[in-house]
Formats: sequence, C-alpha cells, structure tokens
Amino acid sequence: MRFGGIVLVTALLLGACSSDPEPVEPTRSSPPTPTVTPPAMPDQAREDTPEGAAAFVKHYVDVFNYAASTGDVEELSRLSSPACEGCQSYIDLYRDTYQAGGYFKGGDWTIGDLSLEIESEQTFLTTRVDVADGRGRSSADSTETAESGETTRVSFAAARDSEGWRVQQLGLGDVK
Repeated sequence: MRFGGIVLVTALLLGACSSDPEPVEPTRSSPPTPTVTPPAMPDQAREDTPEGAAAFVKHYVDVFNYAASTGDVEELSRLSSPACEGCQSYIDLYRDTYQAGGYFKGGDWTIGDLSLEIESEQTFLTTRVDVADGRGRSSADSTETAESGETTRVSFAAARDSEGWRVQQLGLGDVK
C-alpha cells in the first residue's frame, strides 16, 4: 500500500508539470469469494447395479470428507438414513463442532477396493479406509489437537429407495 501511495504522488507531481490529464488510480474490487459446494454425484452412483452401489459409496465418502472440512452436513444427511446410527453420529459431530466455532483440517478418508455382498434388501460394502493425519478444535475456545492417520476396515450397508441409494449402516469392521 505504501508503494502504491508513492507511485500515485509521483504521478500527480509529474502530471502537474505536463499537459497530460491527471492519472486516476484504478478502483480495485475485492477478489471473488470461492463458493464451496458438495461434490456432484456421478451418474454411475444413480444406477441400481453393484457398480452403482460402489460408485455411490465412493461418492458418499467424498461428501463425508466435504462435511468434515466445512460443517455443511445437508448433503451427508440426505444420503444417510435417519436410522443409521454411525451416520448420524458423524453428522451431529460435524454440525455441532462447526456451530461451536470448531473445525476439522485434514483427516480425509480414502477408500480402497470395495468388496460387495448383495442381499435382497441391502448391499453390504466393506473396504480399507486410509485416514489422513488431521487436526481440529471442538469449539472456538478449545485447544487444537492433532490426530495421526490410520488405516482401518469400514463397512457400509446401502439400500435404494425412491430417491436413490442411501447409507443404512456405517461401522468399523463388518456390518450386518
């Protein structure tokens, strides 16, 4: 800012000595604020096929990571059954943490290959999840804590309803 003022004063002084019109400093607009939105669901995740179920779970994990990093749990809630206790515990954690002024940084989940077991009512999908190192704060007044990454086995039970796939169960190890 100081450099800009020197340039402006110099330009004004030089302008006073010539017949050129006075220079005008351009108006500066603030840079646009990026809009963060949940990940878009891929077309394959809408299919009523085993591949569709796998694509849906991969998308669910992308939305899960988005909710953890932003506190916006609307899409995660939409993709989770209200009866899914594991899902609801994460939804509550993310919503409550951000409402209290806390946050999560890092700690994203990356899933490996999915093994599927298809039953009449639900599809069970189990995978290895690599959880990245992360840090967070539970509220505006709390101290930031660090979490080491880990690898764990996570299972999802997904079922289709009139709106598409929805996670019915989320848990460590195998769910049934």
